[in-house]
Amino acid sequence: MSIYLRLALPLLPILCGGSAAARDPARTEMSAPARPCMTRDVAIDAKSLHFVICAGRRHGPVVLLEAGATLDSSEWTEVIARLAGRTDATIIAYDRAGMGRSQALDTPYDIVQEVDRLHAGLRKLRLNRPLLMVGHSYGGYLIQLYAHRYPADVMGLVYVDANTVQGIGGVEGAKALIDPVIEADRGGKGKFNDMRLAYGYVAATEVMTRIPPPAQVPVTVITQGAADLPGAEPESRRWRAGHHALAAATGGCMIYADGAGHMIPTEKPAIVVDAILAMLRSPHITTCRF
Repeated sequence: MSIYLRLALPLLPILCGGSAAARDPARTEMSAPARPCMTRDVAIDAKSLHFVICAGRRHGPVVLLEAGATLDSSEWTEVIARLAGRTDATIIAYDRAGMGRSQALDTPYDIVQEVDRLHAGLRKLRLNRPLLMVGHSYGGYLIQLYAHRYPADVMGLVYVDANTVQGIGGVEGAKALIDPVIEADRGGKGKFNDMRLAYGYVAATEVMTRIPPPAQVPVTVITQGAADLPGAEPESRRWRAGHHALAAATGGCMIYADGAGHMIPTEKPAIVVDAILAMLRSPHITTCRF
C-alpha cells in the first residue's frame, strides 16, 4: 500500500477496523472527561445519528469534532478528555451514517447529504450555533463544505491533517487512491469498513473542487510531522503542500505536529486541544496564539 493511501484515508490499521488508541477500553476509561457527557440518537430521514455531547455554557460556542474516514466518535476520546476540563464550550462528537452507533443508509454516498444530515441533527438538538468545527482527514472535506453551506453557523475551522483537493491530487488522485479499495471489495478481499463512502469518494472530491476554502472565518491547519520533511515521497510532499496552500488561502495558522503521523487526535491530542482553545479565546484572530 502506498504512503499516499495511508495519508489520505487513515492508516492501514484504521482501514482494517480502527485505531488501537481510539478503541482500547482501558485507555478510554483512564481518559474520562472532566465533566459528564451524554449520548443522544437523533432521527434524520428515519435513520438515527448518534451524538456524544458534553454540555457546556448555555448559548455558548459549540466545538464539533468530525472524524476521519472509517472512524467514529471514539477517535476523539483523548481530545474530549483533555478539552472538557479547560473550556465551558459544549463539545460534540458523532458517528456518521453506518459508523459506530449510527444507522446505515441504503442510498449511494452523497457528501452534500452527509453535511445536511449533520446540520439537521444539530438543529434538532438546538446546537447549531456558533460552531467551531474540527475535522480530521476526510473530516476536513466535511467541515469545509459545512462552512460553505451554513456560513452563519460557523465561527472557525481547525483542519487536522485533513484532506485537501490539492493534497489528494484532484479527481484523478482520488481515483488512484480509491480504485484499489474498490477492486479489493469486488474481489471479495476488501477490509475497508465504509464501502459506501469508498464508492462515493471520487464524486465527493469532484464536489470539493467547487468549494473554495473559507475566507470568512478563522482557520488553523495542523499537519503531521516536523516543518521540514527531508527525503519525503512525492505523495507526502503533495499532501503537505495542500495544507500550506489551505493556510495561505485562508490567512490561517499553520501548526506542525512534530512526532505525529496521520492520527494526530490520538497521537498528539494536546496539539489539537491547544489549537481549539486558542480559537475559542480569540475567535477573530487568525494568527497562532498559544
